[in-house]
Amino acid sequence: MNRDWPKTLIIGGANLDIAGSCSGRLIPGDSNPGIVKSSAGGVGRNIAENLARLGFNCTLLTAVGGDIGRSIIIDSCASAGVTTEHIFEFADASTGSYLAINNQLGALLAAIADMSIIERITPEALQQKRSLLSDHDQIVAEANLTPDALQWIAANKGLLPLHVDAVSATKAPKIKHILTDIDVLKVNRAEAAAILELQGDDDFLARALYERGVGTVLLSQGPQGALVYNDQGVQHKAAIKGVNASDTGAGDALFAGFIAARELFEKTTDQLEFAIACATFTLNSRSSVNPDLSVAAIREQFLGHVNKDHWPYQP
Repeated sequence: MNRDWPKTLIIGGANLDIAGSCSGRLIPGDSNPGIVKSSAGGVGRNIAENLARLGFNCTLLTAVGGDIGRSIIIDSCASAGVTTEHIFEFADASTGSYLAINNQLGALLAAIADMSIIERITPEALQQKRSLLSDHDQIVAEANLTPDALQWIAANKGLLPLHVDAVSATKAPKIKHILTDIDVLKVNRAEAAAILELQGDDDFLARALYERGVGTVLLSQGPQGALVYNDQGVQHKAAIKGVNASDTGAGDALFAGFIAARELFEKTTDQLEFAIACATFTLNSRSSVNPDLSVAAIREQFLGHVNKDHWPYQP
């Protein structure tokens, strides 16, 4: 671990992920043979684990219930080095769960998310953990949180950088009132359009978010790659081809990779390439987070062409 990297507080959801991948073409209304796997997931938890595996000192603030999901989530975080001692535990509730159905190529066909427990992360609950803010150097939040919780974080973060994942087009509008408080915002086209209540191409939407006060916009373009819009304008990077075992968690790896890359590289293009490499590395795994993720693995597999002198941190 590079102890000079920012201590990072991640506030968001943690789920039990259940993913089913068909062996062949999906037949609706029928029992389809395939592979079913369960693992710890959730946007906030996934980002925390990715960052920890990339060398960050991370604390996860989430909510879990009094069931088997709690143990799976806490054990997974502990094995990755994520601090969990501040997690809210509610014995009378169920831990969040996410059920995904993938086709034979690993692409998501449909999903059901039960995230009701995250509504218990209220401003009052966050106030009890306020001392965590002064113990960390940056905050990552995501739009599974309630609007009130997101606004509390924005109002109480002080000078700490705040990075936010918009999560989905349905949940993204929750953050439209805190755009000027966000240092890095990760969206896709649908999420950006939902926040802005505008339509347009990716460059237009990213620029519009930047003009509304976001410091840096990271816009995922899925299989096409991603773009970044910041004070240097727009930068594009194509996706890296790889084996697609499952789509689940790739966006979380992209965001975590970009946050980490801001500490690794000065050039936006290098930051974006590293982030895309992290997403590709996760696509190769059926888990929400590839357990083999590390700066060294990304460098060896994807970024051997980057001049060694450009790496301020030598893994």
